[in-house]
Amino acid sequence: VSVIRDIRDREFKIFTDAGRVCRPLFVVNNDTTSERRGQLVLQKEHIQRLEDDQERDMDDRWGWTGLLDEGIVEYVDAEEEETIMIVMTPEDLEIAAQVRQGFQIEEETDRHKRVKAPVNTYSHQYTHCEIHPSMILGICASIIPFPDHNQSPRNTYQSAMGKQAMGVFLTNFSERMDTMANILYYPQKPLATTRSMEYLKFRELPAGQNAIVGIMCYSGYNQEDSVIMNQSSIDRGLFRSLFYRSYTDQEKRIGMMVVEEFEKPLRHNTLRLKHGTYEKLDDDGLVAPGVRVSGEDIIIGKTAPIAPDADEMGQRQKFHTKRD
Repeated sequence: VSVIRDIRDREFKIFTDAGRVCRPLFVVNNDTTSERRGQLVLQKEHIQRLEDDQERDMDDRWGWTGLLDEGIVEYVDAEEEETIMIVMTPEDLEIAAQVRQGFQIEEETDRHKRVKAPVNTYSHQYTHCEIHPSMILGICASIIPFPDHNQSPRNTYQSAMGKQAMGVFLTNFSERMDTMANILYYPQKPLATTRSMEYLKFRELPAGQNAIVGIMCYSGYNQEDSVIMNQSSIDRGLFRSLFYRSYTDQEKRIGMMVVEEFEKPLRHNTLRLKHGTYEKLDDDGLVAPGVRVSGEDIIIGKTAPIAPDADEMGQRQKFHTKRD
């Protein structure tokens, strides 16, 4: 349950929507009567309990549920995130507390230090802390290698288009009956990885291939924002993919009476045959497993009986008893 007080609009909002996106944050102790005010609720004893969980049974573990129950970690949704103050790391929380007490913080001379926002001495008390700075990125953004070396619109484009990349979405795709599925023949691990990929299992189920790309300008007038691909690479399987499609159909029944029936339609007694070929259908009206089919082949044969008094717009002859 998210409880938000909107001071500007003088509203009190309560959100209980199932399925809304929430993310976990460490809680900062803001109890005015506590000696640990301004520090994380998480303490060394809690970390020790998490380490002790490795020797316990699954049912007896304190774990993530314990962190939530004791108010150490809290789930925050987008609406509540607008009304809280989040600090990036626990170290920044300590530095902010020292600055408020009047201490001067020496600037680091390390060239490889993390870029930090200047401490605002007039800001209110922090309420939450990031579990890790990388948690501010979503799934798609966290698998971009070196995002700090890209223009921000490029990171935005990749976050939108990366989810459309083709790979192996599940290892049991051949056992499933998805309506549509695309499978890449030879997915490869990315050469440049991120820490998040280890937890997202992106290297176990990769999407894409490592192509050798050359940037070649022929006087600068040949092409822009496009790719010329090597035909021999395509012939040998570069970016080759497989497209699965499932078709469903059923026999229509009214009570116990069969109105439609799966079978191989025969030309001498069936009206309204399609332009495709029915040669690959078995007697049960379905194509046998393993038979190669192409665009003009009929893969499901189904007929319905013609009523005795129907003339089918003058097309019916005496021997026509069914229609496709």
